[in-house]
Formats: sequence, structure tokens, C-alpha cells
Amino acid sequence: MMNQWLEIQAMSMRCFIQTKRRPIVLISGLLQPFIWLLLFSAVFKNSPMAQLQGAASYLAFITPGALVFTAFSGALNGGVPILFDRELGFLDRLLVAPLVSRFSIIWSTGIHIFAMTLLQCCVILIVTWFMGVRFQGGINGILVLTTALILITMIFTTISLLLAFALRYHFELLAIVMIVSLPMVFVSTAFAPVEFMPDWLQFLVSLNPVTFAVEPIRAVVLNTDWTWSGVIHESPLGAFTITRCLLGLLACQILVGFLARWVIARKLN
Repeated sequence: MMNQWLEIQAMSMRCFIQTKRRPIVLISGLLQPFIWLLLFSAVFKNSPMAQLQGAASYLAFITPGALVFTAFSGALNGGVPILFDRELGFLDRLLVAPLVSRFSIIWSTGIHIFAMTLLQCCVILIVTWFMGVRFQGGINGILVLTTALILITMIFTTISLLLAFALRYHFELLAIVMIVSLPMVFVSTAFAPVEFMPDWLQFLVSLNPVTFAVEPIRAVVLNTDWTWSGVIHESPLGAFTITRCLLGLLACQILVGFLARWVIARKLN
């Protein structure tokens, strides 16, 4: 077990060194949600959408969406370095090396994605605090926020790694990310409440794991009197509570985890 941890540590360090040598990747990951925050909050400054959720401003309303967008978009791109390693032949060298476990490659990539996502989300929270957005949820609210971000990051990291081993070239994964990322955001409650959407779209929003992450975070960011069993989202599929949303994210992770393990195990063995 110790030897495997040393493997994971060494390969994780390699990922961090790569990020240090290419800071533009981290900077762009930070700039993108800020651009969205500034543009959307300016365009919809006088929109009544935020009032439905009790937010002080539209910026406060979309801050949870920006956090989730940062987490899942970074996670979706997590498989790109593995595809680069495959194209350059480095992945083949790792696979023939005497590793304790080839799954160390997966764990090290996941650790790097989690660390970068956590850093980006912390920066967003700090900057939006200076812009007037105050976190209202207390200590338990921080637990909800962290759990939701961890679960949504795990889900899309797993999907990205699955695709990295199922595809052959990095531009294929980038094309999928480009196609998937924006619809996943807009078919959710990240930037608009479900009440503003047509009925057919409300049904899709209720199936989107991004919604399952945004709604609990929004509830604890905007409210001091939130409860685990209080209704935070009405949908065609019924009333959603914080507990139900987090359990939905956990169920999604278990499902994609089994699928990814089957696909990746076939490629690594």
C-alpha cells in the first residue's frame, strides 16, 4: 500500500510540475468563470430572476453556478493530459513499467484535478466576497458546498477519464467537451431559475447532475435558515431537498464509476 501511495505521489507531482510550467491553463480556468460572472451579472443586473430565490443581486444568484461550472469544466478536461501521454508514447512507458498498480495513473490524475478545482473555487469565493456576495450557510453550509463540489468533480472527472481511455486522440475529447459543457450549464439552474423555463426544458433540468450540485450550494450561500430536508427546488420530478440532491449526485458517481472501471480496466490490463 505504501509503495502504491509513493507511485501516486510521484505521478501527481508530475502533473503539478506540468501545471507550473504551463500556468496559462490555470489562469484561463480562473478567467473563464469570472468573465461569465461579470458579463451575466451586468446583462441581467435588473432581472427579476434572482428575486425568486431571495438573492440580493443577480451576481449572488449565479455565484453557485459559476462554482459548479468551474468544477465540472475543469474535471471534463482532466482526461486530456492522458491522451497527450498516449499520443507521445509516455503512457505506453508507464504501462510497461513495474508499477504496483496501474490504477495509480488514474488516482494521480484525479488528485491533480481535485487540487486545481479546489484552488479555482476558493479564488472565486474570495473574489465574489469582495464583490459583495456573502456566504450565509455557516459551518454546515461549508460542508454542503464542499460535498457538492467534490461529488460533481468526481462525476465529470470519472467521465473524462473514461473518455480518455475510450478515445484515441486529444482533439476528440476536446470536441466532446466543447459540445457537452455549454448545454450542461444552460440545461440547469446555474444561470436561471427553473420557473423561467418551458415545461420540456424543466424536465431535462431535473435530470441534470449540474442542477443537483447548484441548488444545494445556492441554498446554503443565500440562506441562513436552510435545512437538510427543506425544499430547495420544485421540478416535474417532485420536490428536491439538499439531501436528495446530494444522494442524486452520489448515485450518478456510483453509476459512472462502475462504467469507467469496466472500460479503464479493459484498457489497462
